[in-house]
Amino acid sequence: MTDITAPDAWTAVGSAPLLTGTTVILTGAAGGIGATTARMLAAAGARVALTDRFAQTLAPVAAELGDDAFAEAIDASDRAQFRGFVERVEQRLGPVDGLVNCAGIWETGSFTELEEDAWDRVVRANLDTAVAGCRAVLPGMIERGSGSIVNFASTSGEYGAISPAAHYAVAKGGVIALTKTLAREAGPHQIRVNAVSPGPIGTPSLIGGTTAEQQASVGARTLFGRLGRPEEIAAACVFLLSPLSTFVHGHVLRVNGGSLL
Repeated sequence: MTDITAPDAWTAVGSAPLLTGTTVILTGAAGGIGATTARMLAAAGARVALTDRFAQTLAPVAAELGDDAFAEAIDASDRAQFRGFVERVEQRLGPVDGLVNCAGIWETGSFTELEEDAWDRVVRANLDTAVAGCRAVLPGMIERGSGSIVNFASTSGEYGAISPAAHYAVAKGGVIALTKTLAREAGPHQIRVNAVSPGPIGTPSLIGGTTAEQQASVGARTLFGRLGRPEEIAAACVFLLSPLSTFVHGHVLRVNGGSLL
């Protein structure tokens, strides 16, 4: 099997990696999918700006990518903080060409028993982060007449959460609506807005918190009978940012092993 994390796996026609010369912001960069996406963006040639909520978890990812990466801990749901982050990224790395809104959290809870702060926390982490990121980068992209945004949706946002998690499903459904609406608004400016919708993925948080039997049960929802891998989601992000997808717009790319068939 080809190692899709290798730099030469992401070389376009010619000699340069697909994202060479671009500046890409990645939120949620310290998570299982986020860290893998950071590595793959860098392997594809992008100048990567990383953010996550806590500096201590973000620092190892940034250190792995070296001096070409810029990293700063912010609350990505705070619009003012995000705007300031974009300003500093552009001072350090240049105009923002791409944004991957990977930040988010997964929590379960019965709708009738959820505390208000639990509802607000999940919606803020999964929907408000995408809103803040899009609001921060779109003005500059519109001015330049180019750019690509990738939001993180979920199968839960498409057909509802299997586990009791209405707050998560609502937030991810909102991300899908945001993506499609911004695609209509940004398209005339030659800015692409798409979403990735992961199925069950074997992230460290899932694998570390479940038994082998539970993992097998979740993986059985896919037609491959296994959990997805973080690099399979990261690869979709690279594709949606790259010249390979210049006519893909307003799309929710399902990377779920056929789990919705």
